[in-house]
Amino acid sequence: MSKTLYYLLLLCLLWAGTPVFARTVEAEGAAPIGASVAQAKRLALQDAIRQALMQGAAQVSTTTVTTANGVVADNMRFSARGRVTGVSVLREWTDESHYYVRIRANVPGATSLDGVRPTTARAAGSNGDGVAPAVRLANGDQDALSHYRRKVAVSQFHVLDRTQVADLPGIEVALAQELERRLSLDDRLLALDASQYLLPLSGADVLSQRRILGALPPARDAQQVAAEFAESLGVQFVVSGAIRDLGVSNRFLGQQLRNIELDIFVYDGISGAEVARHRVNETAEKSGYGELMPRDAGLMTEKFFASPFGRQVDKTLDKLVDLIVADVTTQPFTARVIRSEGRQVYFDAGGRANLRVGDVLNAYKVTDAPVADLAGQHALGYAETPATQLIVTQVQRQFSVGELASETTRLAPGDVIRFEP
Repeated sequence: MSKTLYYLLLLCLLWAGTPVFARTVEAEGAAPIGASVAQAKRLALQDAIRQALMQGAAQVSTTTVTTANGVVADNMRFSARGRVTGVSVLREWTDESHYYVRIRANVPGATSLDGVRPTTARAAGSNGDGVAPAVRLANGDQDALSHYRRKVAVSQFHVLDRTQVADLPGIEVALAQELERRLSLDDRLLALDASQYLLPLSGADVLSQRRILGALPPARDAQQVAAEFAESLGVQFVVSGAIRDLGVSNRFLGQQLRNIELDIFVYDGISGAEVARHRVNETAEKSGYGELMPRDAGLMTEKFFASPFGRQVDKTLDKLVDLIVADVTTQPFTARVIRSEGRQVYFDAGGRANLRVGDVLNAYKVTDAPVADLAGQHALGYAETPATQLIVTQVQRQFSVGELASETTRLAPGDVIRFEP
């Protein structure tokens, strides 16, 4: 039978208007003991955390993908007005068929949802072992996907014609820094200033620069450098750019025009692949008296943005922010393994990225060497192998700790943790 995907829906009834504060609750979770006691323990802990969160007026957002052979992917996301902290296991026990866990945890909210339990439907092709399939809120997977904050580094812009920017010293760095500042204002991103670095251009852009400068830039492949660059900075995406045209032209009666033509490249930090590229082309215009840009105006200052040229740069930067945010927030949320101790895994995304205790993500093993094209000239990315699932057990500000579902699978630094809708 062909693979069929089933998305099951759950509506959690939440009371509105209740003051929100943290309180300590106790909750129990249970799971059938199947082939693995460790897996039953993990599922029971997951169930206990879910029950505790529901007592705190939380929303549970999960996605389960099933086939006739059972569950093949299961992500879970807990959303609440606050965070779950201080999870501790009070008791663990078993009977002939189930594993039980009782926990104590601090949860947000004062509204009790005792007695309200998920209403589930069994997916066709489930194995009938009595395990209720995971469920999600309507559009919950996309909601969870958008709530994880992506880490983005913005590198220095290339200047394709230096003669056009003689009156704008340092524009390649100033543009990158201002773009990073504006991206950091969006609560869906964590932006990093990497304007001291310059990524190589690739493809047609290299040829274009060769015609202008008469020499090739560094010959290294841009995608491979982007992946190495992202790993060293601990980010998920790298943004690079090129200033194609900032030329000035004079017209009749004192009219002056200045082109603003920029390219933006967005790279995936794991594979180095180009996620998107955009070109914006605007024109700043000055008529009559005054200056297109005051000569004593520092770049990206209030006086700069008050000039005709600065106002157009301001609009252009806002447009670039919108494009980049749309590009990266539609990509799967990804983090790297930074340390592994048996089934316990440390990875480089934490509270700042909106991770929560109890979130369930997928783990992938990544090859050490990139996959090259047929000619062996260009790196195409890194091969990934699905490994197991991971439940988040601890969350710090910049990293988290999770436990692998499999008793035998082990991850290494550089492997990948991912949330997939």
